[in-house]
Amino acid sequence: MKDAADTRKLTYIYLAATLLAITLTTQLGSLFNIIPIVLLGVISPLLLAIAFSFYEGRWAAVKSFLGHPQGFQFNVLAFCLALFLPFALMIFSIALDTGKWVLPAFSIMPGKLPILLILMTGEEYGWRRYAFARLSSHYSFMMSALLVSVIWLFWHYPGHLVGMGTPDELSFGLFALMLVPASLLIAYLYHWTKNVYLVILAHVSSNMAFNTLPFLPEITGNNTAFLIYSGLLWLLALPLLLNKKLWCR
Repeated sequence: MKDAADTRKLTYIYLAATLLAITLTTQLGSLFNIIPIVLLGVISPLLLAIAFSFYEGRWAAVKSFLGHPQGFQFNVLAFCLALFLPFALMIFSIALDTGKWVLPAFSIMPGKLPILLILMTGEEYGWRRYAFARLSSHYSFMMSALLVSVIWLFWHYPGHLVGMGTPDELSFGLFALMLVPASLLIAYLYHWTKNVYLVILAHVSSNMAFNTLPFLPEITGNNTAFLIYSGLLWLLALPLLLNKKLWCR
C-alpha cells in the first residue's frame, strides 16, 4: 500500500511539475523572444518523465519507461484511425460548413513533419506513456483519462496567454471544447494498444491537419468548422463516457 501511495504521490508531483515547467519556459521564451526555450517546455513532459523514472529506479526504470509496456501491440485498424481520422473529420467539418470538399496542402507537410514529430513525441511520452499509464494502474480508465485531460488543457494555458500553443483567434474555452474529447480518444488509443508510437502518430496527424487544411478560425474567419469538428469528437467520445466498465477499475 505504501508503494502504491508513493507512486500516486510522485505522479501528482510530476503533473504539477509539467505545469510549472511550461509556465516558466513559456514566460522566459516570450520575455526574451527565444523560441527554443518555449520548444523545450513543449517536450518537458518527456524530459520530466525520464527524470522522475531515474529518481524511482535509476537507469533500469528509464529503460523500462522508454521500452514497450506489457500489452504493447501494433494494430492495423488503430494505425489507420490514428493516421487518417483527424484529416477525415476536419475535411468533413469543412464540407459541412462551406459545402466544399478540400484536400490538405501536401506540399508543406515535409517541412512541418520533423518539428511535429519532435514536439508530439515530447508530449505523448509524458502524458500517455508516463502519467496516464501510472494513473490507470490505480484508477479507472475514465478517471485517469479525465485527470490527464484537465492537466493537459491547463498545460496549454500559459502558451495561450502569449499567443503560442493554441490557435490564433480562438478562445481558450473553444479550445477546451475540442481538447477534452480529443484527449479521451487518444487515451483510449493507448489503453487499447499500449503503443505510444500510434498515439504520437495520432497527435502528429491532428496537428498536421490543423496546419494543412483551411480549418482554423485564423484562416476561415469563423469558428463554424472548428465547432463541427469538436462536436464530432464528442460524438466519438460519447460511447467511452457512457461505458460503465471504463469508469470501474
